[in-house]
Parts: sequence; structure tokens; C-alpha cells
Amino acid sequence: MRRLVVASAILATLLAAPLGLAAALSTSASVPTDSGRATAAVEYLWAAQWADGSLDGSIGETADFVIGTAAAGYDPAKLKTCAQTATALGFLATASDAAAGDAAKTGKTVLAVVAAGGNPAKFAGRDLLARLASLYHSAGGTYGDGSTFGQSFAILAVEAAGGSVPGAALAELKALQDADGSWSYGTAPVAAGQGDTNSTAIALMALDSAGDHSADAPALAYLHTQQLADGGFPYQNSSVYGPPASDPDSDAIVLQALVATGQNPEGSSWRQGTHSVLTHLRSIQTAKGGFAYPAQAPNAFTTSQVPAALVRIPYAGAVNWTIGRVPPRQCIGTAETATPGARSSPSATPYMSLVPPATATPHPTPRPTARPTARPTVRPTVRPTAKPTVRPTEVLGTAAPTDTAVPTATVPPAPATAAATSTEALADAGTSAPAEQVEGVTFAPVDSTAGPSQPSDPSAPSALLYGAVAVLGLIAVLGGGWLFMTRPWTR
Repeated sequence: MRRLVVASAILATLLAAPLGLAAALSTSASVPTDSGRATAAVEYLWAAQWADGSLDGSIGETADFVIGTAAAGYDPAKLKTCAQTATALGFLATASDAAAGDAAKTGKTVLAVVAAGGNPAKFAGRDLLARLASLYHSAGGTYGDGSTFGQSFAILAVEAAGGSVPGAALAELKALQDADGSWSYGTAPVAAGQGDTNSTAIALMALDSAGDHSADAPALAYLHTQQLADGGFPYQNSSVYGPPASDPDSDAIVLQALVATGQNPEGSSWRQGTHSVLTHLRSIQTAKGGFAYPAQAPNAFTTSQVPAALVRIPYAGAVNWTIGRVPPRQCIGTAETATPGARSSPSATPYMSLVPPATATPHPTPRPTARPTARPTVRPTVRPTAKPTVRPTEVLGTAAPTDTAVPTATVPPAPATAAATSTEALADAGTSAPAEQVEGVTFAPVDSTAGPSQPSDPSAPSALLYGAVAVLGLIAVLGGGWLFMTRPWTR
């Protein structure tokens, strides 16, 4: 009998081991990846799209929507309204006309077009690069009003489009750096302590995209002083208007700046105990994928900057998406019934993180009016995957980082080869329909309703199957042992 017990215990252990392993794998698989979180955020934003194709009627938010979608691996040209009557890129085309004199908005539009695989010099009949060039003042090296965000987005746009940034423009941006290593939004340096994380991050990314790392050390030292105990970043680590609080906008743009400068956002030097900027971002995403400014409801305004950051794509970082791939979507909401002026987030300031408590006095740092840190992907070169023999035209090619690696700033991309012929396109698409032209970007014909799928592994047994086998095996051993020991047939 003792041998039976020992044998049963050994067999039970052997059978239970795969069960425990399967359970562990099942548990780990249920934890979302950062790519999955970015997808959830894109889905949230898509549900909030207005009937005109925009997010809140904003160029900044909509450009971020396009860039974040591309960074998450999805086709930006497929960001159509449920009624299929408008697209995010279409909104940017028309809205950019009214912003032709704004360097920040024009630069952001360029970044979105490049992220979508388009040619900003031939975007729906518009030459955005010529517009941007007309805003450059060679005498002072400034773009537009010369503010940190206007200067930075212009530099990022020129780099993204494969152009050459004037040395005077880089010198002007560096001249705006404050004594403590920070930048503020305005057109002149401010006193130490009055800069902010958002302006510092965007300036860092602009300079690094152009290969100028001379300001990295003091700027990174400043950002170290701004990180809070939860691992996240506030607009300013100052208690002048109450206790500072980390917010998604600041987290996202600082995270991107860290990646652009070659830092590891989860490395020991950027951790507060067990907390990092990424752990903070992960912890505040809502069940529906959105993000909210502290003590406020989730909204597109705050969420639009996050997807690219979650997958470690800095402004001007390479993006890698698949033609025709779209995230799942259910067109049952009321987002498209919204009308201009009905946005739920404040429209007076570019960042929710810039809005002080109701009892506070106005912030001493000049505030942007065009939501400056809405996320462009600096040099957002596009490489469609999944046999994309038909590529977006005028694509700039660099290798895209994966979401598990910590990418560094990319080198200036080389122009991609010409798009494949229509015959090749039809062969890969498996259809005789012609390629479609979407806002100046040519794509292969695809099913715009199909969402991405994650193929299952049919060879991987489930934990339930392992459990059933383990139980049956144990019953068989115990039953057989009992029969062998008792030999009821001999009685």
C-alpha cells in the first residue's frame, strides 16, 4: 500500500506540473502588453471621432490620433467615421489651410502626413513644406513666432520630411533653454523653476532628431528633478498651486523624450523605487482605454498623446504599420453626433495639465494656445508590413523599433523606392479593384471593416485540458492500485 501511495504522489506531481505551467502562462497572457494598451487607447480615440473626421475639431489632437494609430501598427488612412463620409487625414487637409500661418500646427500636420505614408509637399493639393518654409525667418532663425513649440514642431517636421534644418533654427531653439536645463513655452528663457516638463521634452526631441545632443545633459538633469514618487511626471514639480500630480500628457511626452535621447525609461536611473513613468501610465488607463487628467473624466484630449508613447515611439521616431489594418470598432456610440464647440475638454489651454485648480492664480509660465505637445512622430517614417508590395507613396524608410526594445533616435532616413505597380498591388490584395487614393496617399484596396486578429496557437493545450488529464490520470492510478492490492476477482 505504501508503494501505491508513493507512486500516486509521484504521478500526481508529474501531471500537475504542466497544469501549473499552463495556468502561469494563461495568467501572464491575460496581462495586457504596452502594444495592447496602445491599441485600446486608439480604439477609445476612434470611438470619440467627430463627424468631420477630427477629434474635438482640433488639428493637434487629430494629428496625434493619426500618429498614434500608425505607431500602434494600424493604417491611418482607415480612420474613417462610422458613416464613411470623413477621415482624420481629410480633416487635417482642410483644417491646415486655416492654420497656414502657425508653425506648430503646420509642423504637426506634416508629421501626421509623413506618419501616414504621404508626401507633405503633395498633400491633397497642398504643399505643406512650402508653407512651413515661408514661416522661417532667416534673420533670427525662428519659425513662426519663435516659441519653443513652434520652433520644435517645425524642426521635427523638416527632419521627418527628409529636409535639412537650418543651423540658425537649432541655435535659436537652444538659446531658449533656461539656466536649470528646462524650456518654457514662450519666446525667451525664463527664471530657473519656471520651465516645464512638456516644453523641455519637445525641445529635446527636436534637437535630437537633427542630431544635436548638446543640450541633453542639462535637460535630462532637469527632468530628473521633476519625476514624482509614483514614477510619473507633472507639468511642473511645484507646489505653488497645490501638490503636483503626474498626468498622462506629461508622462507621454517625457517618456518619448527619454527614448529619443537614448535613455531607458524603465532603467534604474528613471525609477522611483519600483515605479517608472511607464508603470504610472499603465496604472491610470481606464477599462475602455482612455486616460484622464487627475480628478477629471477620461477624454480624447488627454488620451491622444499616449499611444505613441506606450510603444516607445518618440516624436520623429520610425513607425511600422500594416496597410488596411484597423483596430476593432463598434459604431454604436454618439461621438459623431457632436458638433464643433461641444468638446468635453477645455479648449482655452493646450494641455489639461496646464489647468491649475479652480482656486489657483494663473500659471506664471506662458501657455500655448495650440496644444503644442500633441504628439508628432519625429521622422515618423512608415514601413507597412504584411507583404505591402503597394506602399504609401513618398515613404521614408528606417527600421522601426519594437515595443519591447528601448529604441534610440534614428538616423535620417533614405527615400524609399517607388511604389509597386498596380498589377503587383492587385496580386497581393487578392482583388481586381483599383488602389484607392486617400488624401494624397495611395494604398492597396483592402477591407476597411476588417480588424486585426491574433492567431491562436492550436498546439497549446488549455489549462482546463491539463487539469482534466491530471485528474483522470490520478483516478486511473489510484483505481488500478486499489484493484491490484485488493484483487477482488480472487475472492
